[in-house]
Amino acid sequence: MKSLESSRVGTIISQPGGYEAFIPKNLHPDGADITIDAECMKLLSEAERALGELKGITELLPNPDLFVAFYVRKEALLSSQIEGTQCSLDEVIRVDETTHTTHQVEEVVNYIKAMKYGLERLQELPMSLRLVHEIHEKLMEKVRGSDKTPGEYKRTQNWIGPPGGTLQEANYVPPPPDIMIELMGDFENYYHSKDDLPDLIKTAVLHSHFETIHPYLDGNGRLGRLLITFMLCEKNILSRPLLYLSLFFKKYRTEYYEYLMNIRFKGQWEEWIKFFLTGVRSTSLEASSTAREILQLQTKDRNAIKKHLRKHKLAISCYDYVCQQPILTIPQTVKTLDSTYPTVQKVFAGFHTLGILTPYGSRERNKIFQYENYLDIMRRGT
Repeated sequence: MKSLESSRVGTIISQPGGYEAFIPKNLHPDGADITIDAECMKLLSEAERALGELKGITELLPNPDLFVAFYVRKEALLSSQIEGTQCSLDEVIRVDETTHTTHQVEEVVNYIKAMKYGLERLQELPMSLRLVHEIHEKLMEKVRGSDKTPGEYKRTQNWIGPPGGTLQEANYVPPPPDIMIELMGDFENYYHSKDDLPDLIKTAVLHSHFETIHPYLDGNGRLGRLLITFMLCEKNILSRPLLYLSLFFKKYRTEYYEYLMNIRFKGQWEEWIKFFLTGVRSTSLEASSTAREILQLQTKDRNAIKKHLRKHKLAISCYDYVCQQPILTIPQTVKTLDSTYPTVQKVFAGFHTLGILTPYGSRERNKIFQYENYLDIMRRGT
């Protein structure tokens, strides 16, 4: 590991196995001793304003929950891509339609399931280590790392370093298991403590602290990014899970890891917080822009359907399903809408004439269709 330049956040301690590990200081009850300067206050104000704009624009959507559901898929993909998962948004969308999925796609699907599960559990269980365990178990089920005790803390030392590298060659060695359990208790206590830090800044501190502790053998990065959204929803900063920072973290992946390392070895809390707030502002504005484009597209296409396909009673219901599943087949739609093949086929023909649906791929039998204009908006950044 690097040499420690500041003991502000923690210290490096030699372990019985002949290696060194980083041990962060407890956050509870004294907090992280953050200095909020004028630049930080400006970024905080801009981030909060951008979040408010995002909340407002999504309320105008015909089905905001549909937008959220699709955005969760994109976030799941981006968060997994940060750690090397190789699959496309199209593969994630088609996972229900295909009979065989790769482990790469299943990792992304698990992220979606874990997100949904955790948000539902928040209705009956407060943010807690128990809930974090449950979410981690969902995240790791039957995918890479599923043999590393999902839903349970690590029992052996983990580390971050080059592929195939040894513990002694690691770039970062988090706290060993015996110390880590106490640190996670401190993490939970600090989460629920009352202090003067604005919630967005406290969320930034908690995310970095979770990654520093690295409590599980695998999945810490994906879980840590997922927890950002849970924290903001649980604290009522978000009414819907709309803020996903993985697009920003993926774009600035090198800087993201550097800022986390600089907290540990240089004590640079403030630099990380400014980076985090910049990400909140940037991601919120991007999501607002996306929501506006989708609103304009859906308004235009709905009006076209009402004008030109009035005789097809199923047209609007079919369009709603197309928005939910923008890569689809006629049989799939027939089954979902409990309709008949000829009825859906006529609606699809009308959608094709209006430019709403286009062929996906070159299959002649059981043709696949796509809502291409919608997908073009949502594919950005992936």
